[in-house]
Amino acid sequence: MSPEATGLAGLGLMTVMLALGCPVGLAMIAIGLGGFAVLIGPEPALRILERAALETAGNPGFTVIPLFILMGAVVAQAGIGRDLFSAARRLSGGRPAGLAIAGLGASAGFAAASGSSLATASAMARAALPEMRAAGTDPRLAAGVIAAGGTLGIMIPPSIALLLYALVMEQSVGAMFLAGIIPGLLGLGLYAVAALAAGRVWQPSGLNAAPAATQSRRGGALAALGLFAFVMGGIYTGLFTPTEAAGAGAALALVLALARGTDAAGIRTAFAETVALSATLFVILIGAEAFGYFLSVSRLASALEGWIAAAGIGPYGLLCAILAFYLVLGCLMDSLAMILLTVPIFAPLAAAAGFDPIWFGILAVTAVEVGLITPPVGLNLFVVRAAAEDLPLGTIWRGVLPFVLADVVRLALLVALPGLALWLPSLAGP
Repeated sequence: MSPEATGLAGLGLMTVMLALGCPVGLAMIAIGLGGFAVLIGPEPALRILERAALETAGNPGFTVIPLFILMGAVVAQAGIGRDLFSAARRLSGGRPAGLAIAGLGASAGFAAASGSSLATASAMARAALPEMRAAGTDPRLAAGVIAAGGTLGIMIPPSIALLLYALVMEQSVGAMFLAGIIPGLLGLGLYAVAALAAGRVWQPSGLNAAPAATQSRRGGALAALGLFAFVMGGIYTGLFTPTEAAGAGAALALVLALARGTDAAGIRTAFAETVALSATLFVILIGAEAFGYFLSVSRLASALEGWIAAAGIGPYGLLCAILAFYLVLGCLMDSLAMILLTVPIFAPLAAAAGFDPIWFGILAVTAVEVGLITPPVGLNLFVVRAAAEDLPLGTIWRGVLPFVLADVVRLALLVALPGLALWLPSLAGP
């Protein structure tokens, strides 16, 4: 069997393993190790696995991952999501679809502080969803707003997904974060339009306004915005490296949580969540490294370039095919695992087609974001379901469809107008 055929067989076998429920990291390690052993030999394969583990665990650049995860986990435990929703509700009180817009605004603020889509969806599902439903918001609209609002965490910096892409592709973390700001705000705006349109269809008698809050609870909102400004400002003024910014942000989040009365159990929960998610990500990173060695010796990427050139679909045909693949795969796989699995395959193809790696990263992460809310298995849908067990999954699925359409529009705008992603990084210079 040729190396290229072995590479394709490895991809097919890994797809079967993932379909059977095998953890992504272990599947990548197994296929990477096995494929390398078939092509080169068992002993070199074991050395490759050892090298992948040592290089990943010993890479100081990866220290930033658990630190940003800790920052987001502590923010979630501190109850900042409730205060953000209260402040956003007060600002939008009396306006049409006030609660829906408040939910989206609070999600954007929490995403900016936590950098995690799942943390945002979980916090907002508990802070905003009960109030929206109690005020008479259509259940489909309420569920759709919370599930879609949670995805803003994957784009608004400091995003864990953008961070991972930058580390794997050896791009500037600061440039990736800057590139995500306008697409993230564009997503928030399109979500607001989708919420208004869906509300007019589902509640034709009139959209509910947000009841005025008796207390603005400004503390949590100011804390979230202050944490975001501290981390991002430190990076772009040169005060911190990204790793130092993550450490300083995690420390400040702990101080804020303690100042807000978060108990020891909440802090322990934040650390436990950080350890669990970090361990999972590092296993996937090790698997991605081993799988990357296998792809290299199989020459699959070069073969794919040749096949695509022979097909004559052109650079944008290739880009559309990659994004379509992301949209489908996003329905079946965790977003971070999908980035680590596919970037070593697709990013070289995009680079060979002449696409800017930062722009392609924004497109890839946006497509992954759509997968978080695409039925039937988008992860954010199940986060909302866990917070509202009386809501049928079918109701949640229908609720997110307007927001999926909004994301498709955003993806089309980003493809047509690369400057939306590249303008801010260009201002920062090389």
